Amino acid sequence: MATENANSVATSLINSYGASDITRSGIFAAFAALAWYNAIELIIFCFFSFKRWNGYYFWSLLISSICIIPYCLGFVLLFFLTGVTPWLCVTLIVLGWYGMITGQSVVLWSRLHLVLQNRKLLRGVLWMICIDAVMLHVPTTVFLYGTVAHPESQWARAYDIMERVQLVGFCVQELIISSIYVWETVKLLRLRPEGRPQGILNQLLVINILILVLDLAVVVIEYVGYYAVQVMFKPVAYSMKLKLEYAILGKLIVIARGGTDSQHMHSSAREINETISFPSDGDRPMDLESPMRDRRQYSPPWVWERRSSGHSTSTSSRVLRNP
Repeated sequence: MATENANSVATSLINSYGASDITRSGIFAAFAALAWYNAIELIIFCFFSFKRWNGYYFWSLLISSICIIPYCLGFVLLFFLTGVTPWLCVTLIVLGWYGMITGQSVVLWSRLHLVLQNRKLLRGVLWMICIDAVMLHVPTTVFLYGTVAHPESQWARAYDIMERVQLVGFCVQELIISSIYVWETVKLLRLRPEGRPQGILNQLLVINILILVLDLAVVVIEYVGYYAVQVMFKPVAYSMKLKLEYAILGKLIVIARGGTDSQHMHSSAREINETISFPSDGDRPMDLESPMRDRRQYSPPWVWERRSSGHSTSTSSRVLRNP
């Protein structure tokens, strides 16, 4: 299978050359089927995992999962020469791309609230996501539509350059958010005097390394000259990252609920804490209930600050209980 860049592939697809060999067609079909399967599974899992269908975390997970479907559909309609106008195909690709990529970053930002209470830093991360969305999505979209209108012009060359820039840009953005999360989680677990923080930390680090590997794989495939494979592998990678989100969330909830009263949590963290489905108190193991209440439990730093600012003894004892 010959190498290609965004310039050559975009031009050939707009001119209805289609997939050039059976191997490539098979790879496209396999990636599309896997991405669609994962997307449908994620949508179902999202509805069944949340008790209340609201909040940033729920909607970002749901939207990013749904947007995988039109993104793949647009490329499938282009690659397999279905006769559909390229304008419709590109529109499906762009709309799905917006929700899939930026939606993933919003997912990362939403769960960051569970381990980080620095409002300025949280607001700064959100601004970074918004600015990157405008600076990377908009020019790429303009160049892509320009390539549709003028396949043989400089638009295709500009799209090739911008495609590589936005790919690295969004990868760096997710790396920054994940690094903040890992750093704050490490600090949080070091303060916990009981339990198995090292085991939880190792699991979280492994999951985040897997997410980073998926991001780097997308970038490497693009830069070695397999653009067409990259655009179909990307939704598979993002669907796998969304699946890993549920594994991460389970660990984070254990940490965040270890000794934090919901009234002392940041609103976004409380929103996640209250909407995830958990077993009822009667279903929990005994060693996670009354024995934990009889001894000193870990409380995150932001609870210490509130407690030291003048809370009564009764309030402090309530903070030490599980929500």
